[in-house]
Parts: sequence; C-alpha cells; structure tokens
Amino acid sequence: MNFVVLGSDHRAQQSDPGLEGVIRPWLDRQYLEPLKAIAEEYAEKIGNSIGQRLAQERHLLWYNIDLTSAEEAKAGILEEQPNRPETQGNIAFRVPSDELREDAWIEKLTGQGSGTVLVICGYLHFESLVRKLRERGHAVDQRVYLEKVPEIRLWIGRLEKG
Repeated sequence: MNFVVLGSDHRAQQSDPGLEGVIRPWLDRQYLEPLKAIAEEYAEKIGNSIGQRLAQERHLLWYNIDLTSAEEAKAGILEEQPNRPETQGNIAFRVPSDELREDAWIEKLTGQGSGTVLVICGYLHFESLVRKLRERGHAVDQRVYLEKVPEIRLWIGRLEKG
C-alpha cells in the first residue's frame, strides 16, 4: 500500500481553509495505486471534518483510524490517554500508550487492501506513524500543516525525556 501522511493540529481538521487547500491537490494527483480513502485520527463527536467532506465529495472511503473507548479499554490504555499532560509552550508530550495506539492504527490502515490512502493525524503521532509504515514496507509521502512545529517529548509519570 501507499500512504500520504499529513501531520496537523486537530483544531485545523474541522474547518481550516488552509488545511483544505493543502489536501485538495493531493486528491487530484495520479498515484501508482489509485487513491481510495482518507483516514483520520479524528474525534467524530466534534462534527464532520474536512477529510470527511472531501472524501464524500470525491466518492472515496473515509474512516477513523483512532480507537474507540471500548478499543482503548481492551488495550489497557483508556486511563492514560485522556490524562496526558497539556502542551507547555512549544512542547507537546507523548505518553507510552501512544505506541500501542499507533500500532492499532497501522492494523486499520494496512487491513484495507491495496491502493493509496491519505492519512491525517495529529503531529504528535506523525513521525512515529510514518516510521512504522515504512518499517512495514509501505511507500509513504509525508507532509505537515502547522502554524509552528512543536517539540515532542515522552512523558513518563512526572519525568520527561527530550
């Protein structure tokens, strides 16, 4: 499979015209394997995303790669995920369970057969997701849409590693 992974800020996913302007040209490109889906890390409770609207407009499959609360509970990460530390200045924090979450995303992404998928995720997961997809032998193009790129640190209890 082929992937275009776009790391962004979740606040942009719902209605940022700049993000839509970045996504539209990727939908018009010719890929070795046809573009078949837009996949997002997206909290559906906040309404339709730009990705959902564009997928519908272009007659593409749209799916949420993020885990449901039931999936997080089954994976044993339901407690840690909502309790991650707040972003401090330009520092965003990963928690250990992000690795498990991203592994589950990989399963959802690669279980869709052949084709090209545009993946939109929070920048916190961007580099790790790109690396994991490439390690599994997938072609990955990567892009970022952010006002500013945060420094990512791992949070372990009260300790942090840069």
